[in-house]
Amino acid sequence: MQTATTKKRIGWIDALRGFTMILVVFSHVEIQGMGMETGYTGVNDLLRMFRMPLFFFVSGFIAFCPEEDWNWKHYQGNMLKKMRVQLVPMLFFGLAYAALYYAHSMGMTARQGVSEFINDGEKLGYWFTVVLLGMFVIYYTVSLLMRKAKLAYRQGVLVAIALCLFAMSYSSVTHYANNRVANWLCLYNIMVYFQFFVMGNLVSCYRERVFKVMSNQYVAGAVLLLFAGLYVFYCAQSDVQHNYVVTHVSKLTAWMIQYMGVITMVMIFRHYERFFSSESRIGRGLQHIGQRTLDIYLIHYFLIPSLPMLGVFFSKSGNMVLEATTAIALSLLVILFCLVISYIIRLSPFLSYWLLGVKREK
Repeated sequence: MQTATTKKRIGWIDALRGFTMILVVFSHVEIQGMGMETGYTGVNDLLRMFRMPLFFFVSGFIAFCPEEDWNWKHYQGNMLKKMRVQLVPMLFFGLAYAALYYAHSMGMTARQGVSEFINDGEKLGYWFTVVLLGMFVIYYTVSLLMRKAKLAYRQGVLVAIALCLFAMSYSSVTHYANNRVANWLCLYNIMVYFQFFVMGNLVSCYRERVFKVMSNQYVAGAVLLLFAGLYVFYCAQSDVQHNYVVTHVSKLTAWMIQYMGVITMVMIFRHYERFFSSESRIGRGLQHIGQRTLDIYLIHYFLIPSLPMLGVFFSKSGNMVLEATTAIALSLLVILFCLVISYIIRLSPFLSYWLLGVKREK
């Protein structure tokens, strides 16, 4: 039986995941480090449109395995593994960050910082692993309950669940933001992003057909033009006085940009897969980052530099090339230190197993 642990790695997918991890650190460097909030029409405002959807797409793509023999024992084993990998490291690093770093920066006690972490719907930034765990719970449960059904029916149920969750998230944002249980479970982000996990799962399931369509020059050209045109249209709406219609058109446009952004990145990395392979330095670097995304995600919040003066400078100058270059350089530096800390933790098999989700060698 083929399981998730024995899947053959796809080089350009690892590179794509590494690239996405750089975008995540890039965003946090700009927003938390430089104080450049969203709404400033800079590089980060474009990247944030599809950054997290792309991350969940890759997770869904990797999760798909048609040869898995779904039974109760396999279900339990996968669930326990995901809880250990996603939940235990998040609680350790998240609580440490909340009690030490966040509490100090906000003038709180350690207890207040921990309380903020628990009740915050985004876990002070550590929401991703909670949300991904929730997505795997849905995916594994559907796979178990429909283990005897045709694959197409199983995928159809996942699509239906994703659409229902997205519709629920669209109806009332404040309802979930004010619900304590929803905040504990990061429920709102599960509702918003599960569609991209399912999208990645579908693409992986029907990869030959999908990649054949993506390889068509006219399809690729249409996607790129749509992506650029939609973003220009979206930016133009920021100068328009919002009413009911404009608000919903803006939301629909942003939703379409997310999909076009994900498809564009997948097309680029697959088309230039040789460049992103282990044969090139850039490819090896991105793949290595892609294979250490959990380590980097957990550690990087402690290492983001506080440079508000850069945020003021770039907001006034509007030089997006210099802004992007500076932020990327800082992001790569943060990632480098994250990897160093990761290597040190991995010296201990016990710590690496519980804190970084590394599987034990048999």
